[in-house]
Amino acid sequence: MNRSLIGFLVALGVVGMISLGCSREASRAQAGETRSVPEVVSDAATTASVKISLVFERGVKATDINVDTDRGTVTLIGEVGSEAERQLAVKVAEDVEGVKEVVNRIHIRG
Repeated sequence: MNRSLIGFLVALGVVGMISLGCSREASRAQAGETRSVPEVVSDAATTASVKISLVFERGVKATDINVDTDRGTVTLIGEVGSEAERQLAVKVAEDVEGVKEVVNRIHIRG
């Protein structure tokens, strides 16, 4: 793929993740949980960074992993093909700036 297409896809992914984060924030607000705008933006940026890092990691099929961030705690949910892929996904997430903790809810197919 050429660089402009990759850049477009990454930008599209970031916008989608921010939109998803905003909709989740609205449901949290209805439940009585509130966060400041900087917290929401920081969490959305962290989510995007983790997802992008997973996309570019050769040993991880990022399309099978959902990423959510709440106050710096990243939750990974999905299914992967092996324990090695599961551990690699967690390591990639832990290495992203802004991640305070990783909650691993990734299951191995089988």
